Amino acid sequence: MRRRSDRIQAWLTLAVIVTALLAAPGAAWWTARSTYGAEARASEWEARHRRAVSAVLEQNAAGVSSTVDSEALPGPEYVPVAARWTAPDGTVRAGAVPVEAGARAGSTVTVWIDELGALASPPRRRNAVLDATVAGTFALTAMLAFLGGARRLVIWRLDRRRLRSWEAEWQIIGPRWSRR
Repeated sequence: MRRRSDRIQAWLTLAVIVTALLAAPGAAWWTARSTYGAEARASEWEARHRRAVSAVLEQNAAGVSSTVDSEALPGPEYVPVAARWTAPDGTVRAGAVPVEAGARAGSTVTVWIDELGALASPPRRRNAVLDATVAGTFALTAMLAFLGGARRLVIWRLDRRRLRSWEAEWQIIGPRWSRR
């Protein structure tokens, strides 16, 4: 005999499987495509609005003196030094740029500027394919986890209902068996 709750559980399982097979890949694909497009647009925007220019140092870059052993620190030491560069509109700009300690006045370094000529961070190296793959995989995993969790929650409720029904029936049948 199959109870109504058993039929509900079977149909729910079928619905979850069909949804997982049909909707989850579509959601993952849509998420990956959207992420790829956003990353490509961001890279394109940065390429249009930031550019590398040469800046001429106006003073020597002295190292920072400290009591810490400089060999223990990884990588080169960078210090801010006054420099000048030419903005896209032809005006000469000046500001402090980070350079390796020991750089001499008059030497050139590459700095990144925005369309107004102000210092900017270098463009981020984006891997749109990797980001899209991670986003799509996360979307797929999240959807499958949601479907599985929702199914488990409904089955838990059905199991509770079945247990209450069994207890109610046992209250009726149990005393008859204990008399024998």
